[in-house]
Amino acid sequence: MKTASCPSCGAPVSFQSAASAYAVCAFCRSTLLRDGEDLKNLGRMAELMDDPTLIQIGSEGTFRGKHFGVIGRIQLKHASGLWNEWHILFDDARSAWLSEAGGEFVISSQTPVDETLPAFDALQPEMPVSIGGRSFTVTDLETARCIAGQGELPFKVEAGYDVNTADLRGNDRFVTIDYSEAPPLVFVGYPATFDELKLVNLKDTATAGAAQAATVKARAFNCPHCAAPLTVHSGAIESIACESCGSIIGIDNENVQLLSRAAQSMRFQPWLPLGSKGKLQGIDWEAIGFLRRSTRSDGIDYTWSEYLLFNAEQGFAWLTEYQGHWNFARTLSNPPMVGRGQASFLFKGSDFKLFSSGKAEVTYVVGEFHWRVAVGESCLVEDYVSPPLMLSREVSDKEVSWSQGEYLEPEALCAAFKITKSPLARTGVYANQPNPLAERHRGVCRLFWKLALAATLVQLAFVFIFASRLVLKQSLVLSPYDAEATLTTQEFALKSRARALRVRHNTDIDNNWVDITSTLVEKQTGEAYQGAQEVSYYRGVDSGESWSEGNKDDDIVFKDIPPGTYYLTIEYELGKDRRNAVSDTVEVVRNPVVWSNYVLAMIFLALFPLFSRWRRNAFESQRWSESDFGNEGGSAGGDSDDD
Repeated sequence: MKTASCPSCGAPVSFQSAASAYAVCAFCRSTLLRDGEDLKNLGRMAELMDDPTLIQIGSEGTFRGKHFGVIGRIQLKHASGLWNEWHILFDDARSAWLSEAGGEFVISSQTPVDETLPAFDALQPEMPVSIGGRSFTVTDLETARCIAGQGELPFKVEAGYDVNTADLRGNDRFVTIDYSEAPPLVFVGYPATFDELKLVNLKDTATAGAAQAATVKARAFNCPHCAAPLTVHSGAIESIACESCGSIIGIDNENVQLLSRAAQSMRFQPWLPLGSKGKLQGIDWEAIGFLRRSTRSDGIDYTWSEYLLFNAEQGFAWLTEYQGHWNFARTLSNPPMVGRGQASFLFKGSDFKLFSSGKAEVTYVVGEFHWRVAVGESCLVEDYVSPPLMLSREVSDKEVSWSQGEYLEPEALCAAFKITKSPLARTGVYANQPNPLAERHRGVCRLFWKLALAATLVQLAFVFIFASRLVLKQSLVLSPYDAEATLTTQEFALKSRARALRVRHNTDIDNNWVDITSTLVEKQTGEAYQGAQEVSYYRGVDSGESWSEGNKDDDIVFKDIPPGTYYLTIEYELGKDRRNAVSDTVEVVRNPVVWSNYVLAMIFLALFPLFSRWRRNAFESQRWSESDFGNEGGSAGGDSDDD
């Protein structure tokens, strides 16, 4: 570290990085050029504007396991608000930039490129650009003005100059093209969250907020149109919509200026009062702005509400409400690479389907916003759903942005913001509303598989443990010329009680019938069991088509037969359709395996998951009936079955 004295005020000025050629004196704000061991005064630097940042010179953090310190800053302003480019120095002496805008953070460094880059005027949102052999998509085009610099900087910074910048994204990389020089400068980096950076030595939240409020109050705190008192919660706020008269007031560093009178046909009272504070996903938020947006489809206007939430560390988030359905949404730093109108895509393991697409227009505004909001402002919106998540793409002339929303149960919202009144009544099924029958269906499927497994094990036990055995097989001839028409089989023994005996007659009967009475007789006691059956089989040709009916075989079952020696007495009567003898093979099987009961049990059990599935799919059909694309999302809405 090199230290010298400011030639203007004599205060000590330190240079921590060898890459720092300039420094802004913290005491007199003189811009100083390092010239060997001396410092040359280049003039006084403009004052920084108040903003909500908690980062300051001397803050420290970690990125991908590497420690860094904040040594400088450039503050810029564009139509969407302020942003800071913090000059940081890693412990290995590498310098980089930490971009901070609207709660988003990107670590980047200048990267040389060989290819010729397209001109700024030739760029369009969602336009593909190849840099270093990788494909990127244009997400934001801005003309920004430098406000001021602070601390150590690698180049000279002058307030008041304009610079055209283009932001591009590709997978996990973030690219900024700075057109302030020719050829343009390219900075490649990676997005990071506030928590991932593990920042320390920050401004005190309460002190920073009080300083911002005091500054705003000193400028003006009253609506220029109706003199109603106004409150500004953050230095990043660019406009306030007056609740009293509907005027939209722009905020800058010097004054409060009336931008326009909102063309609002009627006042709308937010259900969640502005100033409400609550905790969502472990973060404390305050509702500071409210707007209504509308889109038209098939001649019908669909209107919803959006609440802007603010947290000093995390930046901004949104609560959206439509017909009593709520979502909590935040901007995506690493959005999917998806073509306009693409039907579906996979993102972080979830399958998202296009649900709606249309032009959304702001119809009502009240409260504070970090951009110059205006009634009539519009953009193209595409919503993709994978309940309970929703990914929304918004495309304007200069910007394309993605946000991720998660469905929020009304009761959870009331608990988070300590709302005691009844939540808004829900109407219909919302795009990303979780299917309450999906988990129940999975539970029914899990129970089905358990019961089906139990039934299968019982059936297999009968097959393998209580094994069936053939105890008699004998061929007989049923003659139409036998006057007695009675036959007796061979004897067979049952050494133990039989759960069942199946007597089966396999015949070669053809175009005839036979009535058979089978009597099972115990040889020693004479105890008998009797059963009757009819076997018939007919076939032929009708108009060139072959046909048949009936069966050539049939069986009867005798239950719970005690041990003993048995034989069968067969009495029969042949039909008179044909005077042919019939061959009959008699089989007696001890403890036969019966599959019909198992099949019936499985059919009965299957009715429950089928009914549950039907109810679940009915919910999904109702969801997709509200989509701009009908039932293209599928009747099951992407839910997987356990059946």
